[in-house]
Amino acid sequence: MPIRDCQGLTGAKAVWDFTTGDARRFHDRAKLMLHAARSFNAEGIAPDFVVLLHGAATKFGARSFEGTKFAGDDAANLPEIHATLRDLSALGGRIEVCEIAMQRSDVPRASIMPFMEIEENVFVNSIALQNRGYAYIPVT
Repeated sequence: MPIRDCQGLTGAKAVWDFTTGDARRFHDRAKLMLHAARSFNAEGIAPDFVVLLHGAATKFGARSFEGTKFAGDDAANLPEIHATLRDLSALGGRIEVCEIAMQRSDVPRASIMPFMEIEENVFVNSIALQNRGYAYIPVT
């Protein structure tokens, strides 16, 4: 069944601003984001999604929490989180991790997943993308 609000769209641009450090919440919202991308694809609409990871969400860009500020946090569902983000990336989504947040959280560059990009300050990216017409979706 077609989505009425999508009629006439050829593309859908959104910047998903993740700051939550809660793994359950992060994964739930990431799965909803992936569902949205797939829904747009099903409607013949090209999704152009950019995911920003900063603050406590920085940890979900890392291969593990070992040696970081998040070392004591539960990482049980980290592989599932990475799989969801990898699936979004395979659909053309970009995942950008804030280097400033990485430094503040002791997350080394080598720990970031290979399908993610490191950006110096994702606040700059967020502002630029919103000025280019991307819908802003905070995930706190």
